[in-house]
Amino acid sequence: MFYTGRVRFTLVVAIFFAVSAGRAYTQNNSQPVNDPPNPYQTIEGWAKMPEGRTWGATSAVEIDPDGKSIWVAERCGANTCAGSNLPVVLKFDETGKLVKSFGAGMFIFPHGIHVDKDGNVWVTDGVPPGAANQPIAGKGHIVVKFSPEGKVLLTVG
Repeated sequence: MFYTGRVRFTLVVAIFFAVSAGRAYTQNNSQPVNDPPNPYQTIEGWAKMPEGRTWGATSAVEIDPDGKSIWVAERCGANTCAGSNLPVVLKFDETGKLVKSFGAGMFIFPHGIHVDKDGNVWVTDGVPPGAANQPIAGKGHIVVKFSPEGKVLLTVG
């Protein structure tokens, strides 16, 4: 008797789950929380490059500790700095005027930038995809720490 009661109970539970599994539930009508108006606006041509220089791939942007200026790691008017002697590290003031640049001839594929609390600028370098993943003459796969004035303080890699 105990065995048949258990079998009945198991069948009832199995039927209940089989029937309820076919039900579809919808989400409630709550509104997304990530769609407020965008407070930012695009200003074309804000950052002014030196005469004759064009923008290349801009791999990294960082805010200066002053909260107004920005630092940019730019790929020498192209998508690589291999063979170029253009400065890679550019600092623009709040009006978009270039106020400082350095790092010429030091990088192949600048990829990241960080400005620490002391204003030192850290730039990472890699090699372009498909470039056999090999550094060239001490460039690529390195991290360089610059003073805010552009003096090399440390090179790792």
